[in-house]
Amino acid sequence: MQQRLGGKVAVVTGGNTGIGRAVSLAFAHEGASVVVAWHDRETAAESLVAEISQSGQHAIMIEVDVRDEMSVEQMVARVLEREGGLDILVNNAGVQRAQPITETSVADWDWMMGVHLRGAFLCARAVVPHMLKVGGGRIINVCSQLGYIGREGYTAYSAAKGGLIAFTRALAKELAPHGVGVNGVAPGLVDTGFDPLSEKVKRQHADSLPLKRIGTPEDMTSAFVFLASDEGAYYCGQLLHPNGGEIMP
Repeated sequence: MQQRLGGKVAVVTGGNTGIGRAVSLAFAHEGASVVVAWHDRETAAESLVAEISQSGQHAIMIEVDVRDEMSVEQMVARVLEREGGLDILVNNAGVQRAQPITETSVADWDWMMGVHLRGAFLCARAVVPHMLKVGGGRIINVCSQLGYIGREGYTAYSAAKGGLIAFTRALAKELAPHGVGVNGVAPGLVDTGFDPLSEKVKRQHADSLPLKRIGTPEDMTSAFVFLASDEGAYYCGQLLHPNGGEIMP
């Protein structure tokens, strides 16, 4: 069976855990060389790179703080130097914290915007010159259904993801004429193992869904592979919604 991403170099920010880890594995399975861009949980990054390497595919890990301009620029420079190219960027790095707005400090707000919005901006800005030079590429932003519907206690997170949706659409219009595809994936609640929600709340949420279960990281990967591959070439500024039927935009 032909690998859909054979010969491609993919950078996945936050690629060592949760959805990012599953996407990194799926990309490697489809033949891509994977750059696991990580900021914490170094051991998880090492384990993932070893797993991909043992499967016969190529992977490296690079530490990056997506909020920091120099850190992002250095990461991209290292990728281009070591891998000789960069075809796919997945802006997956993210953080989440439930807080009433009265308990949300300016630092909390800036942290949320910094990782989700500033991070996606800095990473995209850093890779676009190379993609324009070679005449193509893919940028996939990890958004959220909360960017559409919002949720009490998640004002900062919802605002950041709503901004990321708008960023995705605007960047798609800007880069499409140059052969660079920009799209997003907006997951519903996914059981990554890092979510602070109790098992009771997760069960209640699952019961409210048409599919009657919470998503897994592996449920998300087909959307990313599709958008990164030639099969997604005619998608522009679109969001795919693996959410179990919670919202149907």
